[in-house]
Amino acid sequence: MPEPLVLHKEPPVAWITFNRPERRNAISFEMWQALPGLVAQVAEDDALRVLVIRGAGEEAFISGADISQFGKVRSDASTTVEYDRASGAALSSLATLEKPVVAMIHGFCFGGGCSVAVMCDLRLCSDDARFCIPAARLSVAYPVERGVERLVHVVGAANATEILVTARVYNAEEAHHMGLVNRVLPKAELESYTREYALKIADNAPLSVGAHKFFVRESTKAANLRDMDKIRAWSTRCFNSADYKEGVTAFMEKRRPKFQGK
Repeated sequence: MPEPLVLHKEPPVAWITFNRPERRNAISFEMWQALPGLVAQVAEDDALRVLVIRGAGEEAFISGADISQFGKVRSDASTTVEYDRASGAALSSLATLEKPVVAMIHGFCFGGGCSVAVMCDLRLCSDDARFCIPAARLSVAYPVERGVERLVHVVGAANATEILVTARVYNAEEAHHMGLVNRVLPKAELESYTREYALKIADNAPLSVGAHKFFVRESTKAANLRDMDKIRAWSTRCFNSADYKEGVTAFMEKRRPKFQGK
């Protein structure tokens, strides 16, 4: 059987593929458990500067959590604890990775797929993409810390409320209009555009990119809850880096900088 999650390294870009096309890439409990380990491999490899998340096949990015497992792993509140721990750790691994994460979305992006997408820093989608959080049709309370909070930060409270209480399906243009995705592309161009997009990000100074990812996340918190020590440490690290000297020198010499992430 093929691996349900696949990490492919194409330095400076890494690709993690949700690889269950026969089930529209629905996320099993085991996939939630495996994701943090793959993200950790990306974090540890200095040759990798950007992570892209994608779905296998032609039908879906991720169609949601694998509901066929719910009778076993989410039968009631008590049995849900371990499932929630695993899914929470998986989503947190994407949010806390210092390198930028791009979601390449086509077809269905439902439920848990939306959770994965909003935890990414940037979202590109094809014109056939469809988005939905059907929790209200399952009598499920979408987790605040791993779902609602991030969704509100991405699309705003009014749009998040509509998405959650109507449980309706949104097309790509609607998703773009509310800020759920950054770009909408023809399906045939999505992969090539995403690759070039990721390479352009990877061409920038890794320390600056990592700092700004962290700064953006911290800016969504109340001022008194922000980690100002880490914010200052990131700023100091950037200004004291060899890459800062290289960036200034390259600018003065009118040439392309060669950043090393140091």
